[in-house]
Amino acid sequence: MLTSVVRGAVATAAMTTVLALLPAAAAQAAAAGNTEKVNLLGVAVSDTKPKRVQPGDRWETRLKLYTEKKKTYAGDGTVRCDTVRVTGSTVVVRCARVLHLKKKGWLVLSDKVTHKGDKTATATTRIVGGTGRYNSAYGKGTVTLAGPLVHFALKVGR
Repeated sequence: MLTSVVRGAVATAAMTTVLALLPAAAAQAAAAGNTEKVNLLGVAVSDTKPKRVQPGDRWETRLKLYTEKKKTYAGDGTVRCDTVRVTGSTVVVRCARVLHLKKKGWLVLSDKVTHKGDKTATATTRIVGGTGRYNSAYGKGTVTLAGPLVHFALKVGR
């Protein structure tokens, strides 16, 4: 039988190897052209956001998604946000976004957005998963919010 010290050393070595190889694998995938640019325009069709947002508030927004170039219908989206902090007119929220892209699959995004009054807000979003064509999706992009419009500029690795 292996002692706990040996098991711990083997597990540590295995995890170190995996963590060392992951960035290299992601870089190889990007270099091999396995990155897809996804640019979408979302239009809010319903929103449960309160008029005066307080810390701890939660709401959901439903989106219709359109391609950026041709403006054709691309699918639907659901956004769930939680208020993290409110300071004067600045509101910080953490959001989970699920984009249902017809005939392609779902993309799951996670981000933190800082809103300063009614101004347009842009934040980095992380692609944390997906289904269908995006089954093993990863990557990042930007999400820009301007009133009822949301622009997604994503670089999706598979």
